[in-house]
Amino acid sequence: MNLLNYNLHYAVSMAHYIHKKISYEERLLPINVEDIINYRPDIKVVKEDLLGLDGYSIYNGITSKYVIAIDDINFDLARQRFTLAHELGHIFLLHHTKYKYLSSFIKEKSADAFAGELLMPRKMMYKTAKFPPNYVLNVYGVSYRAYNMRKIFLDEIENFNQKIENEKSMSLQDVIQYTKHSLILNKFNFENR
Repeated sequence: MNLLNYNLHYAVSMAHYIHKKISYEERLLPINVEDIINYRPDIKVVKEDLLGLDGYSIYNGITSKYVIAIDDINFDLARQRFTLAHELGHIFLLHHTKYKYLSSFIKEKSADAFAGELLMPRKMMYKTAKFPPNYVLNVYGVSYRAYNMRKIFLDEIENFNQKIENEKSMSLQDVIQYTKHSLILNKFNFENR
């Protein structure tokens, strides 16, 4: 396995690890990345006009703290969510510290893989693959470009398109149990059928 593939698999594994550590409500789609950041008091998020730069993260070696800056003026919410997950990926994958000497290409690709798995878990991608894109984009809270790139990534690592041909699509009602809508139904004692 080459260095890029190793880092991509590690990024996906790290996103899985985070999914296991967060609460049930936090795992419901769309994932709120800021809920995950709340577990890390060493990370501060700043939202401001970055003049067209979608975001970045920096590490202060003296204070051992991170800052993630996100442009909340020039980009829509879906783009901001992916950027925030991407920058969080750099932090969890230790790109500012232990692995700072990795190539920028590997860092960016692995941060994208982390963000993709965090926001669009592979298990759910298979279950929603046959749904209309406009519905799925709302389920995940991502842009069409991010969703499409995620499908391409999954196709490259495990033949996603071939596997979904044989996959039984879930009904809309079944998918609701994995979304924040299920909290509303539970609150009013409705059944997910």
